[in-house]
Amino acid sequence: MVMQPGVYYEKANLKDNPFRSNPNFAADPRAGIWVGYEKQKKQLDKYLRRSLADQVGNANFLMLYGNYGTGKSHALLWAQNRILHEEKAVFDSVCYFIPTLRKDKGKLTFAGAFLDDIVAKSDLMANVQAYHNFLTECISFCRSAHGLGHDVPAEKVIEILIPPVELNNFAKELYHCQKEEDFLRLIAPKTLTDYQAMMIFTRLVNLFVHEMEISSTNKRRFKKAAYLFIDELDDLERASVKEAREVNDILRHIYDNCPNCFCMVIALSAEISQLAVLFFDYILGRIHRQIELVVLDKDDAVAFVREILNSNRVDPDGEREFFPFEETAIETIASQLTEITPRKIVTTMQQVIEEVRLAGHDPADGLVSVDFLDENEILEEVLGEGGVA
Repeated sequence: MVMQPGVYYEKANLKDNPFRSNPNFAADPRAGIWVGYEKQKKQLDKYLRRSLADQVGNANFLMLYGNYGTGKSHALLWAQNRILHEEKAVFDSVCYFIPTLRKDKGKLTFAGAFLDDIVAKSDLMANVQAYHNFLTECISFCRSAHGLGHDVPAEKVIEILIPPVELNNFAKELYHCQKEEDFLRLIAPKTLTDYQAMMIFTRLVNLFVHEMEISSTNKRRFKKAAYLFIDELDDLERASVKEAREVNDILRHIYDNCPNCFCMVIALSAEISQLAVLFFDYILGRIHRQIELVVLDKDDAVAFVREILNSNRVDPDGEREFFPFEETAIETIASQLTEITPRKIVTTMQQVIEEVRLAGHDPADGLVSVDFLDENEILEEVLGEGGVA
């Protein structure tokens, strides 16, 4: 008798089918899992931390690239999850994720992505309002520290706290915002060019990480760092020369305008030989690290499956490892995949575990063996004609 999914997965010590599609937002617990790329993970994490004010505090520009399905989008979500959730107190930073610059009837536009993904779908507006409160508090502290009465306008105090003219002018505008519509009018005006969106974004980043010297013994900073992740930049391959140059220019301006405590990570599906076609020399020359995500070997694939299974256990102290499979069954599945990528493994295993359930397997009766897979023609069903191999 075929078990219902909930019953089967509970018997398999799994919360549900762990090989569902990739998470699409950083708060999804699955975004915290990234296996099979330990070297790349360490490289990415190292540069994320270098941007923190209490570390190096510099600007970093990174590129993730590799074949389709190697997990570049997942790597960005993993990094965002780490910054905003898993190690929130350590990073104490803002982080924004743009899934694609292709907006507005197929056009590549930073302004469109800024409005759709950063303003509308991230916590930018909450960050801006929190910064407003932070700025108001710093003004009050500065008055006390310097003996400034209320006859001294707040604008003059802001100039003391934020000496750069361009920044303090923007801070003054932000300070006078009261209602949500005031903030929206300043941050997301109805008409917005790519250049204007870039300027608003970079001014916010620089305000967020600027260290205010309230007194010789009291220095305060709203956030330790700011991060911007942009995915699917292989779209440049299908863009016109003019459009590609505009995107390259925007990337350059964002990086150049944020010299401190900032990290930008771009991701694309491409081979190294394509990078010089997609990006101008002035972009490639600014990138600190190109991190390649390669296809996995069989051992990596087996380890990947084990980690995914064990990350989804109902009882962490219960049956683990490859349960409800024998290790040899997973090895057999992995050996029949070509050009192994995380996406291909997830897609295959999602089908395999469901076919195993539908074939009447009961985890209480024993592990799924190679013989069970063969007898029920599961590998033929999943990996055969029309399969994912």
